[in-house]
Amino acid sequence: MLELISDGTYAVGDRLPNEQEMSERFQVSRATVREAYRALIDMGYLLRKHGTGTFLARVPQRHALDHNLSYTQMIRAAGFEPSIRVVSQQLRDPDEEDRKRLRLEEGEKVIAVERVRLADDRPVVYSVDRIPARLVPEERRDKLPASLFAFLEELHHGARNGRARILPVLAGEREAKHLQVEEGTPLLFFDEVDFDQAGMPVMGSFEWHTSDVFELWINRRATSTASASRS
Repeated sequence: MLELISDGTYAVGDRLPNEQEMSERFQVSRATVREAYRALIDMGYLLRKHGTGTFLARVPQRHALDHNLSYTQMIRAAGFEPSIRVVSQQLRDPDEEDRKRLRLEEGEKVIAVERVRLADDRPVVYSVDRIPARLVPEERRDKLPASLFAFLEELHHGARNGRARILPVLAGEREAKHLQVEEGTPLLFFDEVDFDQAGMPVMGSFEWHTSDVFELWINRRATSTASASRS
């Protein structure tokens, strides 16, 4: 059903087929269709008008993971007003994982930023970012701007590529608190390091995403015929 409402079959405002019609189309019970409609209504994709029917309220936004993502643009494209809440920001000693990820020398510090991105005041991304302190002038360390990528670009340490590990996880106590979901809610977790043109790490990030505001897609290329025949 998500595919139907995201591939242009229906436009925002269109009335969707009733439960019986959908039941026959997908060869499932009406109870299954009813549950699917209820889930899509809870996610904000559909709107039910009593006595009239079920209507498409918005279309899921799909974004490719092979490019750096602007969450502000993604949230706005999904029809919401983006904002950021800073949970904490501090200059501190890195832990062992930070040292490895960011290739830090002994004695170096990091600027640690913990933030929540919101869509119409609803939390959708909780992130913990680390930037090597040596990249940021002391007079600019107190309050970092909303876009860390743009900030690094301004400082001539712009990210040119990144490497991310993506995992499905369940919300723990901390993630549940910041994203205002129940513990155990499925989330998408990003473990990412971004590099400058010289291949040096400029930022390490941990991110937890809810799954019902925008969709993240991976673009895949087929291998050559010769390679495929050997696989």
